[in-house]
Amino acid sequence: MTTLAKIEANQRNAQLSTGPRTLEGKSIVARNATKHGIFAAVPVLPGESTDEWEAHRTGVVESLAPIGLLELNLAERAALLLWRLQRLARYETEVVAAAMEDVEVPAFLASQDPVSAQREEQLRAIRDELRRAHQELVETIAARDYLLSEPVTDAPFSIAESVLEAACGRAEAADDLRTDPPTFGSKAFMRELGLTGTDPQSTAWTPEVIQRGLTFYCRFTGEPVEPFAERMRADMESRAEELARRVRRLDREATAVARLLDGRTDRNRSACMLPTDGRDERISKYERHVHGLLTSTLHELERLQARREGDPVPPPVVTDMNVVVDSGRG
Repeated sequence: MTTLAKIEANQRNAQLSTGPRTLEGKSIVARNATKHGIFAAVPVLPGESTDEWEAHRTGVVESLAPIGLLELNLAERAALLLWRLQRLARYETEVVAAAMEDVEVPAFLASQDPVSAQREEQLRAIRDELRRAHQELVETIAARDYLLSEPVTDAPFSIAESVLEAACGRAEAADDLRTDPPTFGSKAFMRELGLTGTDPQSTAWTPEVIQRGLTFYCRFTGEPVEPFAERMRADMESRAEELARRVRRLDREATAVARLLDGRTDRNRSACMLPTDGRDERISKYERHVHGLLTSTLHELERLQARREGDPVPPPVVTDMNVVVDSGRG
């Protein structure tokens, strides 16, 4: 049973706090309802941050300084519409980035299932081809530089092989060729150079031995050694440029496919953030729609706040209109 003394004490305590009395104090207290508005449900999609949404919503609501449930709901609606516009900007960025990356992906890969294991196999194949092309480029440049120099020391087997295989290729392309020249390293070739019974890889490829090989192959073309060697240098220069382009292309393809494998899931998730079929017209229409809703929401909130402050409230300057055209009527 409550005693008379306790009732009187409760009455005295109640007089100590009756809530804020000023407009400023009432405005601050009104923001306590921010966590419980009609838009308090978190509109966060996978890939977005709940903390960022909360900070965004709180910042927008506080900047609009709503008082009362109606103003609060309009402020939170504005926060939600701004969040959707920001999502649209992120979506556009991800779609453009994905399209730019896909440009470098070979056509035979772009048409495959993004999660297919064949992508891993194709990436390994591209990298293997890239390594081979790079190695051939290094050897071709070394052989070209050898022909441009006046060597005085033995050449590695790889340089001798590149130089004399190129010479063999020029000999095979000669006009009025009666017999095919023996390939580099064959028994007939080694015998012609006086290297019978010698393994090509263990041969000492001195400048004199390589010169004998060039002289041997130039006989099939019927031209002197020096013009023959000059044309070989030009051929190697063209080959080096071709290989350099091939290395750059393969490197771009390998990078693009690797990036595709690493980031496809994240980019696909971002690209699905908006209810659109991907057409620019629908994206623009969606942006205009959300921006129109935001503008009308802010206008409505401003009118409510002006009425609350006792300011004159003019009629709306902007009127939303929906026009339907029936093309079936004359």
